[in-house]
Amino acid sequence: MKKTIIALICVLSSFAVMAVEWVNGEIVRIDPARNRIVMKHEYIPSIKMQAMTMPFGISSGLNVEPYKPGDQVRFQFRVLDGTLDITTMEKRK
Repeated sequence: MKKTIIALICVLSSFAVMAVEWVNGEIVRIDPARNRIVMKHEYIPSIKMQAMTMPFGISSGLNVEPYKPGDQVRFQFRVLDGTLDITTMEKRK
């Protein structure tokens, strides 16, 4: 019984680690030629980054055509070789 409870706790805790983090932000500038987007974003708990305006890379599968400066969005990112790349983005309502 004890082993079953420990196994269940391990499985449930792995879901918490895999939870997707969404970050709210506002698009300041889009530069498709440099594959970059400048965002004013809120605090990002997973990397302990304060709210600020900064450039992010754009992942190859992300289409930024429907977006323009001033749009309120939420996005997901990944850390790759020391840079932050936006992988998913959607407009907030």
